[in-house]
Amino acid sequence: MDLSSSPETFPSEIDVLSYSRWQDILRSWFWRYYDHLLQITIYNFGWFLTCFGVGWLASFLGILGTPQQLNWFSIYIVYVLECIVSIVWALAVFKIIIENTVSWNSLIVGLRRYFYKALASASLSGLVLALALYNLQFYFTFRVSSHIWIFILMGFVATVFLYGLMMTFYQWPLLFFQDPPLEKLFYRSFLITLSTGPNSLLLLFFSALAFFLFFLEPFLWFLVGFVFSFRYIP
Repeated sequence: MDLSSSPETFPSEIDVLSYSRWQDILRSWFWRYYDHLLQITIYNFGWFLTCFGVGWLASFLGILGTPQQLNWFSIYIVYVLECIVSIVWALAVFKIIIENTVSWNSLIVGLRRYFYKALASASLSGLVLALALYNLQFYFTFRVSSHIWIFILMGFVATVFLYGLMMTFYQWPLLFFQDPPLEKLFYRSFLITLSTGPNSLLLLFFSALAFFLFFLEPFLWFLVGFVFSFRYIP
């Protein structure tokens, strides 16, 4: 299936699974990334600075709460703000990887087409993940946590959180590739997550590893973009 074709030429949502095959990704990933390493690195550095700036400002102003008492609503608002600035960088990286170039005009056209749907998908996914985390925190601190039904509920919520997190890996790539309606965007990302469960877990592991390495050595910030652009390769 040709991923560079227009959204109207794509077949049914079941066929979207064909471009998530692991061997196809590995076959083209290295050289695509290598050919555009400088551009992706520059864009990823700008991406990091803008997202870090939003988070740092929120932390400096003290609106995130304390480790003992987090302000979940403020954290969610900061997350949405970071998604807003991320859409610009994500679309730029996407165009470099898929179209080999990006121009200001093409970026503006893409933002007009995808911005609100990308923001809506990220906001809804973030809301589900935040509610799952909040519930996990509640069950974990529940006084009668020794009851078996508490562990069952925690397992269910943890499963929802894990699947929701893996689904987010595919939502923006699907949007940029196909521009489906919002409900189909979630439906197709769910299908891909179900059909590529081990691959999605591996992608989640690499993303978590990149984040962990960043906290150890801040100069490894480029690994975050390395993993992010990895999921765009057909």
